[in-house]
Amino acid sequence: MRRVDEVDIKCCGAISMQLLLVALLWLVNAPGYSATRVACPVPNVTLFSDQAEDGELACQAVGTTLAFMRSQGFRVDAEFTIDLVDRPLSLHGTEVTGTYDSRSFHIKVPNFKNARLMALRHPPFRMRMCRTIWQSFVAHEVAHAVAHANFQISKPSLEAHEYIAYVVQLATLPQALRQQLLEAFDQPAFQHERQISRIFLQLAPEVFGVKAYRHYAAEPDPQAFFQRLLNRRLRSLH
Repeated sequence: MRRVDEVDIKCCGAISMQLLLVALLWLVNAPGYSATRVACPVPNVTLFSDQAEDGELACQAVGTTLAFMRSQGFRVDAEFTIDLVDRPLSLHGTEVTGTYDSRSFHIKVPNFKNARLMALRHPPFRMRMCRTIWQSFVAHEVAHAVAHANFQISKPSLEAHEYIAYVVQLATLPQALRQQLLEAFDQPAFQHERQISRIFLQLAPEVFGVKAYRHYAAEPDPQAFFQRLLNRRLRSLH
């Protein structure tokens, strides 16, 4: 929960319920007062962090992610906010490395300190935590935001979203670190899009990510497959 300083509201009349709701929504969605807006030169991106180094590294990750996705045929003009939060994150009761809210265009990623603590419980991709791996968490969520703006179908599948996010996360790692990560997994690439299933994703998300990256790397025309995901539904087994 973000810390919110006490606010003294004084007025000469009754405050309307609508105004109170607006104020509450602002307090819930605004970053805590300890967070500072980072001077990130990437267009359309607003980034908050309570640690200057974290903010700089996250901004670098955003730039790298958008450059890669642009090279793969994505439009990268989506507007979104990133909040590097000083707490662990969870979704549906499960600890996660980041979240993207498509309704508010808002990304949350635990700051590096919290990511390191989380890695003691759940090593990411069987790797030791480092700042480069942490940057890949940012890349994963930015990929969700960009993909959201590029999908041409209503209600795209979770597995299509995660295929894109995991491919971007691994593709934007330095080559040596990516190779080290891949060597920790012996699972082959997806052989057919029917294998890119929600069941697989939910049972073993990191294995899903590795298989997705290997599928991407083996594609003769990966840009065309990305467009396939953005414009038509996967023939996957749910």
